[in-house]
Amino acid sequence: MEKKIVITGAPGTGKTAIIDCLKKLGYSCSKEISREIIAEQLASGGDILPWKNLQAFSERVAALRKVQFDNAPNNKIHFFDRGIVDVIAYMRIDNLEIDNYLIKKCKEMKYSKSVFYTPIWEEIYIKDKERKEDIFQAKLIEKELITAYKEFDYNLIEIPKSNIKERVKFILSKR
Repeated sequence: MEKKIVITGAPGTGKTAIIDCLKKLGYSCSKEISREIIAEQLASGGDILPWKNLQAFSERVAALRKVQFDNAPNNKIHFFDRGIVDVIAYMRIDNLEIDNYLIKKCKEMKYSKSVFYTPIWEEIYIKDKERKEDIFQAKLIEKELITAYKEFDYNLIEIPKSNIKERVKFILSKR
């Protein structure tokens, strides 16, 4: 059984809250790095931001997701708040060229065949200074994420809309 498990989904659908709960339960996890990059760039006045330079932002995210993948333990279950395939989905939305290196990395970095995704949930969706997408963009992102993961031969499992503890319980029951 592959022990590297991705939790993906559109922005604002509860992925980080699920990862935080899994960490509290003692599971090994990699956090979402996009928000960290955005916060760092906003604080420094940088332009490696998805709304300013998505190409450079995507390259940075992909590189750091590879580091997360490489540093994840192989001897126990590890959860990822997004995977490298997410980068391709976001790039497609802005019609950016996806180079062969990124496609190669997506094929080489093998996560568990079952990828969990958090569906659009308008009632909990909130925009903020790091999440600029509106709900319509979030729906487009969700569609593109599902398409991209299927293209790389992953099976998607939708996480039910419920409280965090129930969502985590669902994930743990399916792995």
